[in-house]
Parts: sequence; C-alpha cells; structure tokens
Amino acid sequence: MKKILFSILAIAALISCGKDDNNSDAPAYSAEEAKTEVKATMDNFYECLKKANDGGFANFLYNTITKAPGQNQAWFGKLADKFEDQHQGLFTALDDSKRFDFNSFKGTYTWSNVTNSWTKEANAAKIVLIFPATATSTTNNARAEIDNYQDELVMNQDNENVYLPKKAHLFISVDNTKQLEVTLRNVEYKKLGEGFTPTAIDLAIFTNPFTTTIKLAKKEPTIYTLNFNFSSPQGCATGLVGSIKLTSDNLDSFTSFEEAVESINVVAFQDKFQVIANVDVKSVHKAGKKIADLEGAELNTYFKAELYKNNRKVADVKVEEDNRGDSDLFFIFSDGSKQRAESYIENFEEKVENIFKRFFNN
Repeated sequence: MKKILFSILAIAALISCGKDDNNSDAPAYSAEEAKTEVKATMDNFYECLKKANDGGFANFLYNTITKAPGQNQAWFGKLADKFEDQHQGLFTALDDSKRFDFNSFKGTYTWSNVTNSWTKEANAAKIVLIFPATATSTTNNARAEIDNYQDELVMNQDNENVYLPKKAHLFISVDNTKQLEVTLRNVEYKKLGEGFTPTAIDLAIFTNPFTTTIKLAKKEPTIYTLNFNFSSPQGCATGLVGSIKLTSDNLDSFTSFEEAVESINVVAFQDKFQVIANVDVKSVHKAGKKIADLEGAELNTYFKAELYKNNRKVADVKVEEDNRGDSDLFFIFSDGSKQRAESYIENFEEKVENIFKRFFNN
C-alpha cells in the first residue's frame, strides 16, 4: 500500500501546467507513443528541478546556510544570533505573548562587518534589514523588508489568546535583484476540534525565478477548491486544481476523514500533460472502510485516474497484480498492454538528491 501511495503522489507531483479541457472523442495515443510521452514528461520535470537549483534564490539560500571556510556556523545563523542577542527584549516579549508584534520590531537594522553587530535607526513604517548576502561579501549587498503584517486574535479551547497570521508581505533582494518575495493576501480560519484550520488562503511566493501561487476557497457551504501553480519564465510550469466536497458544513461534527468527505477531484497538469483523478470517499465510508486500509485492486473501486496529453488519452491508471503476484500501480495503454508506474520514477529520490547535491553535501 505504501509503495502504491508513493507512486500516486510522485506522479501527481511530476505531471503538472498548461490546462485544457479534454476531448474524449480524440484518438488515444498508441502504447509506444504513450510511453514516449510519459518519459518525456519525466525528463522535463527533472530539467525544471535543475533550473530551480541554478536559480538566484537557490544560490542565495545555499550561501546563507553554508558554513564559510574557518566558520563554525552558517552565515545566517550568525546574523540571527547577533540580532537576537542585541534585541533580547523583543524576543522575550514575543515568547511571553506568543505574538509577533510587528510594530515593536519596526526599524532599519544595518549590519557592520567592523563591529560584527547590528545598528538600528527608527522606521515607523516597516522592518528593514541591510546586510552582506554571504560571509565573504565586503558590502551590505542584501536587503530584507517586511512592510505588512496583520494577525487575528482568537481564543483556543483553554480560553488563551492565539494570534493567527492574516496578511503579510516581505521580500529579500541581493545586488538589487529580488530573490524572495512572500505575499499573503488573506487567510480565513475556522475552529475545528482543539485547533483552527484555514478555510481560505491566498498566497504567492516568488523564489527567483519561480513563482508559486496557492489559493484555497470555499465555493459552496460544503465545497472547497484548491489551485496550486508553480512556474517560471523559462517555461517550467506545474499546476494542480482540486475540489473537495464535504458531507456537511459543520466541521466540528466529523469523527473521521471518511465521514467528513464525500468526494475529491483533482487535475494535475504539465505542458499539456494531465492526470485526472477522483476519489469516491463516500462509498469508502458507506462500506465501513478506511482509505489507509484499502489494499490492492480494491483501490480501483474508489479511486479513478486517467492520463491525457493534448486532449488525447495516454493511459488508465489502475492497481493490478504484477508477475510476482504483488499489487502495484500500472498504466494501462490503448492496446491493453500495461507498465508499472513506478518504472517511470525509479531512483526518483536519488535523482532529486543528485540535482540538489550541494545542499545535501553541506
């Protein structure tokens, strides 16, 4: 079961952007064409990961977490430790109130390589940090700003104040080139059990050169939609559109996932390549089962998935027995032939680790 779930998650992650409506009347790909298209999609995914590793944000991140020669800690660790030491009162108040007090932190903080310390100037509008981007930088060529932060006060089950983030905006630039920007436009929360769960999210994250957008919305009392997109100007784009239908809008009334959810529908897409899937959770619950306990071909009763490219069907996705009698996830092609989905993601972790090896070897 674990291997099947890994295959499902990996395929969904790898096959993603360029969204079209499917035309079931279009001729399906032949088995050989389909295999070629799936492999090409996988190869394109790995190339996109290489572009992410070579991007400005990845370089910035690597330089901040890497120990410089002769140093016993990462560069950002040193800057953060010095900042906290010099402004201990702010962090003590943060620990006491469990709240990030934006107004108290406001100011322009400048790092000095001469004194190895921060200086502060008044700034009533925002938080600004000016510092060297790397341990070997001779100038303060990096700038970080937080110019908006808003939270919401709620009460937890123990009648204690809890401050949840609602809106925020921050960015980091190096040599006047933006490397990171986070824009949290809105989050809505609903009390659920002992905690709070987001019911709406509007978030954009720029990590040079990629932009990620995440939007969660409540379309109807029992229907939530999720839109995820990850793209860059270089042509790499990954996306997912999903909807989940609940059995009731009373979130506190549920005792299990299967009781709460009626159905899940997902379309993941990349460059005209799509995975269209749906899960009939209502029938799982009606049968007195748990999704995590489903085994083998039984999954096909509740889980349906198909692959498409250019509006043409590539394959069905089903759980079947292999030649050893073990259950596995297969692509079923137009001529009835099949191939293990796992064969397209063999050595996945090794390949990803190799692409980002400078981070793993640090």
